Amino acid sequence: MANKYTFAKRLVDMSVYIIVLIIGSIVRKISLNSALKLGFVIGNIVYSILKKRRQIALKNLHMVFKDKTSKELEIIAKQSFQNMGKTLVEFLRFPKYNADQIMNMVELEGIEHLDQAINSGRGVLIVTAHFGNWELIFHVLASKTRKLSAVAQRFKNHRLDSLVNRYRIIHGGEIIEKKLAGRQVLRHLKNGYCVVILGDQDAGQNGVFIDFLGISASMAKGPIMFATRANVPILNVFDIRRDDGSHLITIFKPLETRSSDDSEADLIENTIRLNSALEDLIRKFPSQWLWMHNRWKTRPLNPYK
Repeated sequence: MANKYTFAKRLVDMSVYIIVLIIGSIVRKISLNSALKLGFVIGNIVYSILKKRRQIALKNLHMVFKDKTSKELEIIAKQSFQNMGKTLVEFLRFPKYNADQIMNMVELEGIEHLDQAINSGRGVLIVTAHFGNWELIFHVLASKTRKLSAVAQRFKNHRLDSLVNRYRIIHGGEIIEKKLAGRQVLRHLKNGYCVVILGDQDAGQNGVFIDFLGISASMAKGPIMFATRANVPILNVFDIRRDDGSHLITIFKPLETRSSDDSEADLIENTIRLNSALEDLIRKFPSQWLWMHNRWKTRPLNPYK
């Protein structure tokens, strides 16, 4: 049975890899507008066939937006999948762009905050989220500094993992594997790197619980702990997709952190502050966040059970 399962898994992995290669070949030959239309269709297809992910997205939306109707939430969920499809085709087009073409796709807001942080000679911790086209941020940052790395979780599909990481660093930078991130992130920060972390996913029982979008959520401790230990600034950076196909990347001011004799209270308060900007963006542009992720999967442990 194990051999049959392994063969079936390999077959599925190879099929997914080939499909991605085919989509990439197509979207690099057509216009951006046509590619985005294809991404829209891909998002609709994924919404239709991935029942479990669709249900998770709708459940999350119902918990957060209690004032909206089921129909309104279904529209947001579907648009979220469409955004993912558009992000996919944009990502697969990266090899055809040079740095100038990448920069022509975006408007940068708050670039002075990044420039000031880089010019200080210290490292910079960039915290972003699965919002808009989050992959675009790394390519834009690569045009601003050669000392750039990002923490990423490996795909179980090894061929796909290799392809994705090759595309991620095509304009510069390095990838730090998530399970090996601890020491490498600190070393990079202390050596003056900009390190990019996605900080919006469920962090399990090792996370710190805060109120996020009105619900207790397990958030990663890493961003605050890394920045504190390396003594570097933290900058929120988010991408917003515009209707005309362009993007607005906003670089926020360095996070004002609290430092007291109570390190645990500081961690909680600073994590709340770190996620405040993301909460505002999600409420303003809900369709651009990745609702299909089981964000509130981990619940606080009850010592009485």
